[in-house]
Amino acid sequence: MSWNIRGLGRQEKRRAVKNLVAKHNPSLFFLQETKLMHVDDKIIRSLGWNVLSKSMSVDSDGATGGLISLWSDDSFEIKACISNQRCIILVGELVKLNKEVVFCNVYAPSWDSEKAKLWDFIISAQKTLDMPWCIGGDFNSVLH
Repeated sequence: MSWNIRGLGRQEKRRAVKNLVAKHNPSLFFLQETKLMHVDDKIIRSLGWNVLSKSMSVDSDGATGGLISLWSDDSFEIKACISNQRCIILVGELVKLNKEVVFCNVYAPSWDSEKAKLWDFIISAQKTLDMPWCIGGDFNSVLH
């Protein structure tokens, strides 16, 4: 599921995310283009700490980029995290299924040469992590 909250102010965006988390009770939640140069516990709590108690983030580069991956430790137990400015790769176990999986939160650049670098990074990680993958995010691509 994907929602666009562009055009809202910073507080309204946080409130919208918190309301979505409360309404849908997800096990995992990806945010892209946060535009946050520093993500602290206060920000994470404002996004739905009571449902999604664990997080990893990548700070923005000025006013662009930034990623936050949130998850419930009742659903997903993290074993490792690999990240760069454009993606967060979470390696862990789906608790109820006792199944190792990889979740990848992507915020792709607009430029093809930079996209190629991102996909090289992800493919390199995929080659070392032989387990099911779920990749989501903003790929900055248009099919048609």
